[in-house]
Amino acid sequence: MIEREAWKIVELIIRRYPDKKKEYEQYIAEIMASSLATGMSIKESEDYTKPQSITEAKALKMTSAYAERLKKQIEAVEFVYNNLKPEEQKVMRIRFWTDRRRNIPYLKMKGVSYSEMQMRRIVYKIIVQTGRYLGEIA
Repeated sequence: MIEREAWKIVELIIRRYPDKKKEYEQYIAEIMASSLATGMSIKESEDYTKPQSITEAKALKMTSAYAERLKKQIEAVEFVYNNLKPEEQKVMRIRFWTDRRRNIPYLKMKGVSYSEMQMRRIVYKIIVQTGRYLGEIA
């Protein structure tokens, strides 16, 4: 049995995937396009050594906790999605990515050759696999 809160968290992560992927790609592009001079204001202490190169400065910027979390969530969703059959991928796309604000009800999903029960099983599998990858579900 999966906790309701964990289910909701994983569902939300899956539903936000398209937007978060774009956001992450923009974040990476900004880091790669920026140079050392554009805003690395770090208080210097005795044990802090300045980055030796622009590449090193960019690598330091890329280690933010937010970026790491986004990357892990994107990897989780893509891993699960890529391991589904094409028809199951279609269920996932319609269910989670048609409307950003809510999941599409099973009975309103058009163009899918599965019964409601089969779709429920597919979505359960998607939630469990994504949740396990993220560490939300044991």
